[in-house]
Amino acid sequence: MARLLFTFLTLLATQAVAQFTVAKSYTGWDCCKPICANLLPNNPRLLQTRGAVRVCDKSNRPHSLATGLSAATGCSVINNANSAYLCDTYQPVPVSNDLSYGFAIQVSDSQSPDNPACCKCYQVQWLTGQAANKTMVVQIVTPGGSGGDVKKNDLIILTPGGGLGPLSMGCPNQYGSNYAWGSNQGGVTSRQACERLPNNLWGGCFWRWNWARGEINGWDIVYQPVECPSRLTDISGCRA
Repeated sequence: MARLLFTFLTLLATQAVAQFTVAKSYTGWDCCKPICANLLPNNPRLLQTRGAVRVCDKSNRPHSLATGLSAATGCSVINNANSAYLCDTYQPVPVSNDLSYGFAIQVSDSQSPDNPACCKCYQVQWLTGQAANKTMVVQIVTPGGSGGDVKKNDLIILTPGGGLGPLSMGCPNQYGSNYAWGSNQGGVTSRQACERLPNNLWGGCFWRWNWARGEINGWDIVYQPVECPSRLTDISGCRA
């Protein structure tokens, strides 16, 4: 605990003007259409300046912006060829041994597509766990709700095999029922279990065990807003 406090105080001293948030990290991958991909009936101009998160069909082919905005989430009971899912391009990727890029859900009081966090990017540093002192830049694609151990401002890193969460029908709707996704909270518990997922998702699942070197769930983090790198906005099609 003393080391964690020292690390955090050092960050504050070196970047005093930055806006830091202390929280915890979790993992999740429910295959659902991100909230920041939905229509903005009360603020249509926001689409012109910010855009909306890109979504895909069941085969991970990107929908057009117009189709994606109006498409129903694949996490609904009724889904069809026009349903929208989380694209497999939203998996985390390592840039170096100490830096990764990816996407996340930020736990918030408002689960609305006009949430100010939509499409913003944050630089995350782990303070505890096997990834301590490693950094990740994430873009927010969904403002999620709290529940259980997950509290406001926590970040759920989009990680295949990271847990289906409360909307557990999305991935079976997209990929079928022949896969083992692990527990709804936390997902698979080993690198070997990643191979029970669709093979296009193995890389993002391996990332947790190879780069972060552990569960990630419940680890302490500190994060601050940063400009989004093009490597993320080229995938999401959205920039706050």
